[in-house]
Amino acid sequence: MRGVPGLRRPTVEDLDYHLSTLFPPVRPRGWLELRMTDAQSGDGWIVPTLLASVLLDDPVAADAAYAATERLAAATGPLPATELWHRAARVGLADPELAEAARACFAAAESALARQGAPAELRRALSDFAERYPERGRCPAHDQLDALSRA
Repeated sequence: MRGVPGLRRPTVEDLDYHLSTLFPPVRPRGWLELRMTDAQSGDGWIVPTLLASVLLDDPVAADAAYAATERLAAATGPLPATELWHRAARVGLADPELAEAARACFAAAESALARQGAPAELRRALSDFAERYPERGRCPAHDQLDALSRA
């Protein structure tokens, strides 16, 4: 962070504040609450909302998503092992297994939207995001890291 204008080292107070804002990404509360969608900037909420709704609502897409992700948790029961959560947090879609599952989920959603005759604008938003991020083993945070490294 040295040499990056406007940035300073995080403090213990910063960490305390950050920890107070953490919520599980999915909270069943009589409805399904996906906390990550409201954290996106601008209209960045559209793709995660669209992806989640299609994979949950379309039976064919749901089955494809299940097939793509089942083996990630198969050895440890219904939830992935702690080691997988750590890999996801550390390297995200640079992990080949996670990247493959993400690409399969996006492909399933794209197929479902095409079958359903979804508006072209929504289909394009999903496919552009898939091409820019999961297909390249990236996520939107990489854009911010790239910007910091250029500063």
